[in-house]
Amino acid sequence: MKITHTQRWISFLKVTVILFVFLSSFVWSAKPSYAFSYEYLSYPQGNVGLLRPNTGLSVEFSDSMSPDSYQMYINEDEVTATFDPTSHKYDYLPKADLKPGAYKARMTFNFKGYPPISINWTFSVIKSAVSLSSEVSKEQEDGLRAINDYRLKLGLSKVKFSDALNTAAQKHAQYLLLNKIDPINTSVSLHDEKPGLPGFIGKSLSERAGYIGYSRASSEDVAFNPVSLVEAIDSLFDAPYHRSPFLVPSLDEIGVFRAGDYHVIEFGFAEGAAPELVVSPSNKDGYVPTNFDGHESPDPLRIHAGLAYPVGYPIMASVNGGGVKKVALQEAELKDEAGNTLTLLKNDSVRDTHLETEVILMPSKPLEFDKTYKASIKLTAAMEDGSSKSYSKEWTFHTEPSKGYGVAKLHEDAATYANQMVEPAAKGNHLVTIGLTGDTYTLDQVPYPMKQKPYLRDGTTYLYIRDLAAALGATVEWDDKQKAAVYKKGDKNILFFTNRSAYSLNGVETSTDTAALLINETTMIPVRLLSEALGANVAYEASTKTVKISY
Repeated sequence: MKITHTQRWISFLKVTVILFVFLSSFVWSAKPSYAFSYEYLSYPQGNVGLLRPNTGLSVEFSDSMSPDSYQMYINEDEVTATFDPTSHKYDYLPKADLKPGAYKARMTFNFKGYPPISINWTFSVIKSAVSLSSEVSKEQEDGLRAINDYRLKLGLSKVKFSDALNTAAQKHAQYLLLNKIDPINTSVSLHDEKPGLPGFIGKSLSERAGYIGYSRASSEDVAFNPVSLVEAIDSLFDAPYHRSPFLVPSLDEIGVFRAGDYHVIEFGFAEGAAPELVVSPSNKDGYVPTNFDGHESPDPLRIHAGLAYPVGYPIMASVNGGGVKKVALQEAELKDEAGNTLTLLKNDSVRDTHLETEVILMPSKPLEFDKTYKASIKLTAAMEDGSSKSYSKEWTFHTEPSKGYGVAKLHEDAATYANQMVEPAAKGNHLVTIGLTGDTYTLDQVPYPMKQKPYLRDGTTYLYIRDLAAALGATVEWDDKQKAAVYKKGDKNILFFTNRSAYSLNGVETSTDTAALLINETTMIPVRLLSEALGANVAYEASTKTVKISY
């Protein structure tokens, strides 16, 4: 798996204008003047791949000045532009397809008593230009739903599809597939396109946004992974650099597409939002993963010498909104249930050149299943006007009872997940149900596939070593020297020997009539023995041939 992230921020042209006012009197005096500035972005620019590109300006005048009137022209034909006061955009969408060729656009602004201001720009509609498609597949709909699941548990507003961003995501994913871009064995970036190759629409995200006529601030996540689109979105959210755009409050539209093993998400952001602190995991999230295995480019561990994966699940804090330039970490702390302070690996804009308004905190070791953690953070945001603002937060979150439980529960019913984000003290009562004739088990009613079906011998039920460990929230390793399965959970360390009828709990060996078995080179563990050793209660319902484990 390879996932990479890039951002495109809109740059504005700033112009200072001197407007002269002539005053008549009996005596001519020096000519007084009034100066003001304005910032603008004109769009589209360069080569455009759409037959009906949005055309216009995003412009802000200083001193709260507003034009008395304005006009827009394309090839000197006047067209009707609409004004959006929130984004300060003057926008025109052609009613008919434009013919391929070069176009000149111009906007004129009129201020009472002053000469008009004219802004000119050019663009070209290429011969192979197409129309935007509003059709989306079920897979894309599932992807949108998955992203909104994460937005819901973060307490942020839902996003919607953008035809333009869906088009950009589709074309870029198809380019990657057509050219079999290999980010694993080569240094080629998943965010770059090379002119002349099949499907090329722009070297960078900025050029591709221009190609489809997209003028808003945008960013892009790409994953190379042989999984479904929803699973790729899950992996992108877990990876801290790629989680960043999910956390932006002003994110309001997206495009998603999968072509082969290439998954592309294009994010689009609204303008004018006030700065806001967002943390992930969010306050009272009850089902947080415990670890992070890496596989992200850039690698967040690259600035921490001598460390290796897995580490604890990354904690993130970001401040996004108008006027925020950079965010620096001042203090951060993470404590476990016993009040112990955990070691945190800290990445921010001071230490990490790939961060600007985000902070990444990685526990140096994986967290424990089904435990409550208390986090605190203090940040300083450097503003574009030279000022600074301080932000701080204290919050708690609770880890999932078993690997993969949180994301399964989230996508099964995000509303229920969000409603159950209550005080972590309410967590801890879990029920595992295992049908002896089936190929799945449930943990708190969330179904999981079993890699091996249960095995019965002399009235004892055995489960595959890793299925049972996952169900009970334990980790498992194989000790080849002792020919034993090693289970770890909390302060318990259990060895189940497959070469003799015994097991060891925290170094104390005990004989047993139901030892672990090797069946077809697969280690099978007695359900009751492991469950009780871990402090769980086991019951068997003969009528349904079901084992129930509560812990």
